[in-house]
Amino acid sequence: MGSAYIDRLCQVKSALALVVLFCLLSSPRALAAPADIGGLTVSLPDPASGWRKAGNGNLFMLQKDFPETEDDKRGSALIQITKPLSAARNSLPAGMKTFVATLPDMAKEDILIKHSGITINGHDIRVEERCCVHQKNVSINQIVVGIAGNRRQAYLQLVLLNLDGDRSQSAETDFEALVRSVKLDPSDKDFDLVPAGGDGGLDGVFTHLDTGVRPNVFGGVDFYSDSEITMFDPKGLFSTELPKGGRSIAEHCRENPTDCGLYKLTGGGFFSSAGSIEMRSVTSAYGTMETETKPFSKRGDDLVIDEDDHHAVPPFEDGATLDGEWVSTSASSGMSATSSGSVASSHTLTLHRNGTFERTGWSGAAMTNEIGGSRSGVTTSGNRPGASGRYTLSGYRLDLTDASGKTESMSIFEPDKGSDGLLVINGSNYLKEDGQ
Repeated sequence: MGSAYIDRLCQVKSALALVVLFCLLSSPRALAAPADIGGLTVSLPDPASGWRKAGNGNLFMLQKDFPETEDDKRGSALIQITKPLSAARNSLPAGMKTFVATLPDMAKEDILIKHSGITINGHDIRVEERCCVHQKNVSINQIVVGIAGNRRQAYLQLVLLNLDGDRSQSAETDFEALVRSVKLDPSDKDFDLVPAGGDGGLDGVFTHLDTGVRPNVFGGVDFYSDSEITMFDPKGLFSTELPKGGRSIAEHCRENPTDCGLYKLTGGGFFSSAGSIEMRSVTSAYGTMETETKPFSKRGDDLVIDEDDHHAVPPFEDGATLDGEWVSTSASSGMSATSSGSVASSHTLTLHRNGTFERTGWSGAAMTNEIGGSRSGVTTSGNRPGASGRYTLSGYRLDLTDASGKTESMSIFEPDKGSDGLLVINGSNYLKEDGQ
């Protein structure tokens, strides 16, 4: 990496120093989207969402202020974008280190979250998050993104000042969308999962049973049994979640890109079917992509992917009805040397052949702590308000309309062919009660 490149990257230091002092006081100015930043094209957040142009210097800056509330201090979020820099693709890790070092205190912090991969335009992308520096009663979090093509690189960062919870998440969501929109080269296309020639070839919903154990927040382990699904669009889109609210798979993927990806069948020949499937998944909200090629074959209506059986799941016919009571339960517990805890919940859904339903449920939790020989604990439980009304089934969608006329739409499928003993509703397993 040449000295001129490092010099240009380090010029941002004076602008970044303003972050910790809350002194970006320029007046609001309407912003257009998309914007050109020295040859870098990005789609900026809608000004109506509260973002404004801020500061003058070597970085393009946006600022959004959050007022003080009963629960939160006054806070701000800053988005900062460099103009493209001339550099080789393999210098991205060094460039990230140099950019982060412009806030010296941040450079000392450990990386909490990191994504690394390829963008939809084939550029390298690296995402690093650091927390938390405190200066003059201001808590500072930093997310830095570097994007590198063969000849150019660009760096973006989100700095969060006294923000956490929903306020932090809203700023991060805007930043993620902005990063997905970056066009480093004039030939780059918009971020969109658009199948190309040769993609596709499958149609339908398929389920695979995944079982095992995983750690929980109490220090114990829980057994899990998940009916994972993959929905294939014949043109080349796939989703690991069923679209809700009547949306198409294309609409779902635009709103929830990390559920989705593109696929194509490869291998095989004139007398044989495809022998592998290439799946290009969106692995983070920043638009990182990962490509995996797995062995593939068909077994009747079902699929075998990487030696795992994926069973075809037929949709419900329009106006279909069910009859019975289904229960979804969950429990988690664990203990350490000084504490123990457990949570449990149960939800019951009764569906009648005449198109009516009832819902009930309860949840409870218990925790104990022992400090200095003194033991304390808390136990809580409660019932979910019951609801009743009418339901409709169509495809992979269940609509529950209560007595007030409010409708809740959920995804639904039967993982076991020809049996309603298990329903998967919004991703949760509902077992039919014996004798139903």
